[in-house]
Amino acid sequence: MGDQAIQADVLQQLYATEVKLASFFGHFGFTFSPIALLGDVDSPGIDNLPSLAPVTTLTATYTAVGVPVTDAYTGIKLWDLLTDAGGVTVTSGKNDILSKYVVATGSDGYKAVFSLGEINPNFGAQPVTVAYSDIGGQLGPQGSDGLARMIVPGDQAGGRYVSDLLDLDVKSLPEPGPTGSGGISDHLSLSGQVADPGIVTPQTLAALNQSTTETATYTSGAGQVTDTYKGVSLWTLIQDAGLLTDPSIKNDLLRYGVVATGSDGYRVFISLGEIDPAFGNQPDLVAYADTGGQLGPGGPDGALRLIVPGDHAGGRYVSNLVSLEVINAAGGHQS
Repeated sequence: MGDQAIQADVLQQLYATEVKLASFFGHFGFTFSPIALLGDVDSPGIDNLPSLAPVTTLTATYTAVGVPVTDAYTGIKLWDLLTDAGGVTVTSGKNDILSKYVVATGSDGYKAVFSLGEINPNFGAQPVTVAYSDIGGQLGPQGSDGLARMIVPGDQAGGRYVSDLLDLDVKSLPEPGPTGSGGISDHLSLSGQVADPGIVTPQTLAALNQSTTETATYTSGAGQVTDTYKGVSLWTLIQDAGLLTDPSIKNDLLRYGVVATGSDGYRVFISLGEIDPAFGNQPDLVAYADTGGQLGPGGPDGALRLIVPGDHAGGRYVSNLVSLEVINAAGGHQS
C-alpha cells in the first residue's frame, strides 16, 4: 500500500472514531463537531466547532451532479475561525497575508484550496463558512455530509463544499519571498502547471481575441480609485496555456492556485476555485489597458496588471506584473 493510501486509510479511521463519539455525546444533548486547525496559525489545535463564536447562519444554493440544492447552515466563518486561533502567522512583508491559503481536507482525502485574500474582510470578504449543522439534515452523526462541511456561498457548483471535513491546514508560499528591483515591466512569464508556458505581452493578450472590460472600484493608499480596464480573464489565460491536472483526482483543479508577482517581488496567491466559472466565477483580469492611464507607455502600473473586481482594498491588484505561476498548492509549491 502506498503512502497516500495509508494516509487516506488513517484519516478515514480517525474520522469514523469522531463520528462514533459525536453519536455518543448526542445522547446527552452535547453537539460534538471537531475540526483540526493546522499550520501557520498562532494556536493550532483541535476545536469543537459549536463552542466557537461568532456563530453565523446562512442559506446557500449550489448544484450537485447538475441538481440544484438549497440548504440553511449554522457554523463559523473561516476567517473568524482563524482569528479565534490567534490569527495567521505572517512576516513583515507587505500584505503577506495575501501569500497564505487554507487547504480543506475531507475524511476521504478530497481537498480544496482557499486563498486568504478571498476571505479576508479587507479584500475579497467572501463569507466562506465551516458549518456543523443544517436544516436539511445532511450534517451530524447520521448526516451524509458528516460532522462539518465547507460552505461557499455564491459558488455555482458544490465542488468546494468539502464534506466530512477533517482538517484545515494554513499554508504559505515559500519564504522568504522573491525580491526585485521594481520598475516598469513590459511583459510577464506564465509558468508552472501549464502545457504551454511562455511570455505574455499586451500584444499576445490582444491576439487571443478574448478581451473583456471591467470597471472596478477599490481603495488604495491614495484613497478610492475607480478605473475601467481591458484585458483577458485570468481563467481564460490559464486555460489557453493548457492547465495540467490529474484526471484521476476528483476536481483536482481545486487544489491549484496562481502566484502573481510584481517587478518588486510583491506577490499574491489566487486559488483556481475562486476564478473557475464552474465555482467562484470571480472575473479576475490580466489587464493591458485602462481609461485612467495607469497602464501602457508612461503608466506607473506597467504593461500588465492583475485586476480583482469586487475586492475592497487593492492589495491583490498586482502592478508591473512579471510572473504568473500555476501551482498545486495542496501538494506544495512546484517550480
